[in-house]
This record gives sequence, structure tokens and C-alpha cells, in this order.
Amino acid sequence: MNKEHFLIELKIYLKPLTAQQQVFILNKYEAIFEERLAVGETEEEIAKSLGKPRGIAEEILQEFDITVPEKKLERDGWQEIEPVANKDYYYEEVPEHPYEQTYHSYERPQHNGFTRFCQIAGVLSFNFLLMFWLIFAFVMVLFSCWLVAVVFLLSPVLGGISVSAGFNDGTMFQLFLSIFLSGAGVIGLLILTPLTKFFGKVFKRYLQWNIRVLRGEI
Repeated sequence: MNKEHFLIELKIYLKPLTAQQQVFILNKYEAIFEERLAVGETEEEIAKSLGKPRGIAEEILQEFDITVPEKKLERDGWQEIEPVANKDYYYEEVPEHPYEQTYHSYERPQHNGFTRFCQIAGVLSFNFLLMFWLIFAFVMVLFSCWLVAVVFLLSPVLGGISVSAGFNDGTMFQLFLSIFLSGAGVIGLLILTPLTKFFGKVFKRYLQWNIRVLRGEI
């Protein structure tokens, strides 16, 4: 289910509410879609995580003391609910057709040529003069840490080779030291793995932000 189908179905189930209440709720969920689309999620993933529109509508209608029976009405190929409202609750009649309200879709902000030039020049300059070098330095440090951790992890192999070449006090010390370094390497890998994943996510979001700025979406 994509965003359009999700909002249409949600609108149908929210029919007992007033037009203003429907618009407010639909705009809220449309904003959720836009925010999560901006960070790389697909419309289908967002709709799946939000849940079924009927369930969302039922929770909202319960706040207005409106119950939704199991019985459904068939209308123009859509499954539509027939709400049962509390007698003390008044709600505004809305037109039969579920599409009479237009959704406020996301519109790309309009910038003049000078503003766009400043945006692009500013982003490129900021990245080249600062962020590129910071990211490069962090990647190099991260790579060095991974290299050291792997070498430490494999150090018992070198210790075993030393022992097999000749058994003495020096080789025994090297063996015990290599075992200690191997443990340090395991700890290093346990720390570096989530750190690398976190850096990857941050870098991905920063890259997406740069792309949006260059496209004029911000």
C-alpha cells in the first residue's frame, strides 16, 4: 500500500468526523510520510509500519465516542464502514464521495537564482573545506583501528609459530602476550562494529541532506 492508498482508505474510515478534523488528521499522517521518505524509507515500508488505516481510524473514532461495527458496506468497489455514533455526539455531514477533499501534497520550495547559487556554493564549500577532511580523517582512524584489531586477533598465530620454532622463556612470553593481544582484538572488534554501523548511518543521512539541498528541496 502506497501513501495515496493509505490516506484515501484512512479518509473513508474517518468519515464520521467533521471535514476540519479529517483534514487535520490526514495532514498529520501525510507529514509522517514526507519526513520518513526524506530519510530513505519507501511508501510501502512506512504504510506497513503505521498499521492498517482501519485500526488507526478506530482508535481515533473511539476518542470521539464513536464505535465501528464489524458490518461493512460495499460501495463502488470500496469496503466502507458504517459508524454508530453516540446520541450525544454531533458530527457534521460530509459529502458521499471520499475524494472531495484535496490533500496538501509536498511542494518543492521556490528559490530564486541567487539563493540557489548561494545554497549550492555554500554546501560545496562547506564540504570541501571542512566536512571532507573530517570524514576522511575519521575514516582513516576507523580503518587503522580495524587493522590493529585484526592484527591483535591474529597474534596468537605468530606466537604459535615462535613456540614451534624454539621453546624458551622468550617464546613463552611472546605466546602469552599474543593471547592477551588477541583478547584485546576481540574487544576492539566488538566496539568497532556498532561504531562503524553508526557512522555509516550518519554519513548516509548527511549525504541525503546534501542531495536534497542541491536539488532545491530544502
